[in-house]
Amino acid sequence: MNSARSWLVWGVGAFAYIAAVLHRSSLGVAGPAAAERFEVQATLLSTLGAVQIGVYAIMQVPVGVLLDRFGPRVLIAGGALVMTGGQVMVALAEELPLAVAGRVLLGIGDAATFISVIRLQSGWFTGPIVAQMSQWTAVSGQLGQLLSTVPFVWLLSQVGWTLSFGTLAIVGAVALVLVLLLVYDAPPGGAPTTGSIDLPEGWWPRLLTAFRQPGTRLGFWTHFSLLSTTNVFLLLWGYPMLVDGLGFSSGEAAGFMSIVVFTGMVAGPILGVATARFPLRRSTLVLCIVGLVALVWTVVLVWPGHPPTWLVVVLVMALGVAGPGSTVGFDFARTFNPLRLLGSANGIVNMGGFIASFAIMPIIGIVLDVVHSVRVAGGEDVGLYDWEGFRIAFAVQLLVLGLGFAMVVRMRRITRSRLREEGIEVGPIWAALAAWMRGRRG
Repeated sequence: MNSARSWLVWGVGAFAYIAAVLHRSSLGVAGPAAAERFEVQATLLSTLGAVQIGVYAIMQVPVGVLLDRFGPRVLIAGGALVMTGGQVMVALAEELPLAVAGRVLLGIGDAATFISVIRLQSGWFTGPIVAQMSQWTAVSGQLGQLLSTVPFVWLLSQVGWTLSFGTLAIVGAVALVLVLLLVYDAPPGGAPTTGSIDLPEGWWPRLLTAFRQPGTRLGFWTHFSLLSTTNVFLLLWGYPMLVDGLGFSSGEAAGFMSIVVFTGMVAGPILGVATARFPLRRSTLVLCIVGLVALVWTVVLVWPGHPPTWLVVVLVMALGVAGPGSTVGFDFARTFNPLRLLGSANGIVNMGGFIASFAIMPIIGIVLDVVHSVRVAGGEDVGLYDWEGFRIAFAVQLLVLGLGFAMVVRMRRITRSRLREEGIEVGPIWAALAAWMRGRRG
């Protein structure tokens, strides 16, 4: 445990997750190219983006159950295989239905990857470092996002749709081979392999047991609150908003999206250390990040005319913090569930952000089409991706952020009540700060 081999196994798992995020996010920067290739408007384009997210969310529960039964190695390898096939279909697609089918396969394979890598680290690492490992795994995914915003944009412009998406399929195949050669569920004599654990009660009672843990539901709403707005921006609507809505060049838009990624890479490890050092204050940290994101989006959307460049930078940095902030949800699941239930619990948590993303993506497309139609009918000569349309459509996210904030507060209250029954009292944050200050003076 915590050995050089542990880092090697985790590194291969992290590479598989990098490939999964690269597959997932490739459409976000290829949105205009997809609209041209398949000749679709905003509503249908949002469907192409949302279908993978919807499948991803739906698959979290079955994947979590399978993970508890077969272990992370099987799930990571199977996910890489399915994603490779799906990306080949997207690369060859000339019509929208084949591309949608490919994105469905990408969603299935993607669903199996992240929570399996999170489960893998629990087999190879022990102690306080486990909480930080979740953030490092999330940071590795940010590298996949970065690859899609810079090299893939360049590749798409140079070699076209088929060869660029075909290259992504090759990356998935490499990840599959490495996982089969180097990844195992646990070291010899370490944590028992998942398949060897006796689970006489069946998958449904086991799933219900994980769901009934208030910490699991707190993790779900944490993920719901913080991942959705970052997903919507990076995976589909951020690039059109920046280029067509705000008038930035393709290179500038890629730069803004890279800021999201780099901010997440910096914030992730810091949040990992904070959650490991102050485990009873994790929900307060989550609420602060949700409030920050909601505030920044509100300022951007109500700003008269186009928001200035500095404000757009503040927005993408806030989104960069929100991504790793959502990963705190998995730390709630880890600390409130036994290892034998961790796959199911992580699956439930991971559904949160992707259910919200799946709901928001098509709504934004529908609102964009409706606003465009109304303005054209009123005699205005405006494009489909106009900033005024984005201003109205993106306001939908504030409803999701508000709901998430309220539910985190509610589930925190229930979770702390359960801790109180176990003799753990979590006082208000101001009391903790006052005690800390007294200790410093003493």
